[in-house]
Amino acid sequence: MTGALAALTLAGSILPAASNPNTVAGRWTNGRISMIQYQDSITGRSAPVNGNSFAYEFHAGGRYTFTGLMRNVLHNCTAALFAVESGAYSFDGHTLSLHPEKNPYKMTNSCAPSSNREGPGKLTNRVYQARIVRENGRERLELRDGKGEVQSFDAERKQAPQ
Repeated sequence: MTGALAALTLAGSILPAASNPNTVAGRWTNGRISMIQYQDSITGRSAPVNGNSFAYEFHAGGRYTFTGLMRNVLHNCTAALFAVESGAYSFDGHTLSLHPEKNPYKMTNSCAPSSNREGPGKLTNRVYQARIVRENGRERLELRDGKGEVQSFDAERKQAPQ
């Protein structure tokens, strides 16, 4: 077993590599929302919460969508960035390549509206070393960029009908 493969298997079981792009098909999410909710004592209105949410959705036909939302609330000001990237992807079981075709974004700041922006966004191809890890009955997609930085996304589970 090579050192790289041994390192991969130590973190949990790795799903078998495949040349089928459907192995990443589905929705993968990462995010954190603040547990603290503030309410204006005069108006009774709740303030937006701090947090971020990121999601990749890989479709069986080799298309993907990435959505990202970051929101920061400080005093009475809310700054937010929202982007939706879409394009084509390929996955060979080890390498995930993204080829964006659209990437519109919107930035807002409630205390500095003159800095609000909307635009088409950059279309930057990206390549990641990718693996799907299964631990404790859950799956996670790990993406390692060329600098060695890792992003981790949990497989989204659908709620069973009640």
